[in-house]
Amino acid sequence: MKKIRLIALLMVISLSASAADTLRVLSFNIRYNNAGDGVNAWPHRKDLAASVFKENDVDFAGLQEALVGQINDLQERLPDYAWIGVGRDDGKEKGEFSPIFYRKDRFEVVNSGTFWLSKTPEVVASKDWDAAITRVATWAKFKEIKTGKEIMFVNTHFDHVGEISRQESAKVIATKMTELANGLPTLLTGDFNTPLNSPGIQTILALKSPKLYNTQTQSKTPHFGGEASFTGFKESAPRPYIDFVFATKHFKVQKHGFLILKKDDVYVSDHWPVWTKMVW
Repeated sequence: MKKIRLIALLMVISLSASAADTLRVLSFNIRYNNAGDGVNAWPHRKDLAASVFKENDVDFAGLQEALVGQINDLQERLPDYAWIGVGRDDGKEKGEFSPIFYRKDRFEVVNSGTFWLSKTPEVVASKDWDAAITRVATWAKFKEIKTGKEIMFVNTHFDHVGEISRQESAKVIATKMTELANGLPTLLTGDFNTPLNSPGIQTILALKSPKLYNTQTQSKTPHFGGEASFTGFKESAPRPYIDFVFATKHFKVQKHGFLILKKDDVYVSDHWPVWTKMVW
């Protein structure tokens, strides 16, 4: 009887440890607040966007296209989260952010920053190559409050027009991540505006330190949610897979998918949120 009780206790401890090590990560282009989107404009979507966090137990979320008013709307609806990031046009609040939201009861920020995807990454609002607009990446080193374990998280949004810009931005990301990660477990999220087999993404996957993998291909269970992450508010339109969650081998991916979410014909965004569940 004592042996049975001991086995049962060990199973409970094992399950508890596994649950504690679970991490749910989101990459989510929320589409900027554009009144021209009509029924899909942000005021009609903000509650739906916030529900993605709550209903999927998100620990970290890298967002793209977020304006400061949208960030405030989400923060108001998500009191369990905090965020970091700056506007790309002035390093403060002007223009789109690539913010990182995180569960503040589980993680705290050790240090953080933003760099620009240009020849001069530390120069605010800098733009180069054939980029149509200014682009940034936001990063943070987090510490898990309970265990003291640290993790590096980077979130970005590549240019939607310039192919050279996307390729060069990938090189900037690679250089910066090597400097910042320093061997830590690392996650990279973003709307890369380019598919998996493109030169830009292949530059990221060729990085030696940190060595990153596409979480979709690493998932123990089949990917769900279709083949396209960008919809343009048209679910049936053939679109590419351009939104990714990359991770180092410190994370064992259990699930990966696109969250297909509409309510009363209102889309959560013109991109499906990319959600992955992993064990750290």
